[in-house]
Amino acid sequence: MFRSGQELFIDFGGLTTQRVLHPVVAGDPVEDATRIAFVDRDIDQAPPQPGTTVTIFFHGPNEFMQVPGEVVHLATEDEGSPLGVRAIGDPASAETRKCFRVSTVLADYQANLGRLGRRKIADVSATGIAFVTTHKLALGDAVDVSIDVGGRRFEGRGFVQSVKEVRQGHRYGVLCTNSGKTNIQKGLQLLTMEAQRSQLRRLSGAA
Repeated sequence: MFRSGQELFIDFGGLTTQRVLHPVVAGDPVEDATRIAFVDRDIDQAPPQPGTTVTIFFHGPNEFMQVPGEVVHLATEDEGSPLGVRAIGDPASAETRKCFRVSTVLADYQANLGRLGRRKIADVSATGIAFVTTHKLALGDAVDVSIDVGGRRFEGRGFVQSVKEVRQGHRYGVLCTNSGKTNIQKGLQLLTMEAQRSQLRRLSGAA
């Protein structure tokens, strides 16, 4: 996915809600991963552990892009960096959930969010959802997401893109991506259309 010498920026998430992008330079590809060299010396002195979930930002053909990924350990026979990154989803615009969102506060749409349990969806778009929980998450944190639409289950992974403190806890905006054979983005498209139709019925007095 990345070419040798390409400038990348990596967000390691963590305990802060402020996004911090660390510059790295992509090296040669190794199977499905890319070797990286850190420009930030502080990170280089305390490198992230393999398996760490990250968000990789890069300049696409027309806009700044992002893709979820993970840190991997790569064998090396010289002085090269043993660390690399592997993309684990589809690239998307780095403009946070820029698609049209439909509020679902008055509806009863639910999402299964892995360790967070089943949560009410506050709004939905073709690229993600928002929900409220008392659990604390940081920008870039990964969440398993599954939704049921029309009798079908759609699954994928979500990555926290925004955090807002509210009376009931924290409201999180999550960008959802397909990974492998998962199909969450198709489910989001269907749920968005269903929510729009429901809104129109309420506005017209038919619901």
